[in-house]
Amino acid sequence: MSRNGRIAIIILIVLLGVTFIYLIWPETEETKPREIISIVSLPKAEMNTSVSVEVAIQNRRSIRHYTGDPLALQDVSQLMWAAQGITDPQTKFRTVPSGGHTYPLEVYILAGKGGVTGLNEGVYHYNPFNNTLEQILATDVRSELSQAANGQQWVKEAPVNIIITGNYQKMINKYKDEELSTRFVDMEAGHAGQNIYLEVEARNLATVALGSFNDDLVHQVLNLPENEKTLYIYPVGHAAL
Repeated sequence: MSRNGRIAIIILIVLLGVTFIYLIWPETEETKPREIISIVSLPKAEMNTSVSVEVAIQNRRSIRHYTGDPLALQDVSQLMWAAQGITDPQTKFRTVPSGGHTYPLEVYILAGKGGVTGLNEGVYHYNPFNNTLEQILATDVRSELSQAANGQQWVKEAPVNIIITGNYQKMINKYKDEELSTRFVDMEAGHAGQNIYLEVEARNLATVALGSFNDDLVHQVLNLPENEKTLYIYPVGHAAL
């Protein structure tokens, strides 16, 4: 074989190697960083309650109508902790089990105007590592979120809405198997959702789990990162009798 022929083969092998690496290289987890407007420190979650786990399970219901009474900032702290709080500072374990300790979920809270005592209206991302809320929008977009949720009025009426998203690629990077990874993320969202239900019951509040919404519109309304998929919306408030 001529020298030029050998060079051509080497170049072809290199190109094939580069192409293979490109195809298997994990995708980046963040396609767009969150633009943080301000940071709000939450009070430490309380570990004592007069409501047992058994009673909370027994009384848990889906409630869609709420009074106009605001939540306390302590209520918000409890709900954020229940959904994704860190329970062990050493291991960074959280309140929900996660496949491979990957923790692909993100939790947001949309506070309406006057919806939470001591908290401005807007959209906040929960940071479990320092128990803070990172504000990413400074407007009350409950009406817009209600429209994105196929017109469900309780989204607009509740003083706050909790939004759970999942980063499927983060789990895929861990396990490579897309079907398995999707299952793990969805299961984890269910764990977080049930925790919200039980914490709501323990705080004498009310909520309902919503899965009917337009993904693209929700992302536009809340200005979410492109690599996150909305899995749940939880309106939360005081039950209207």
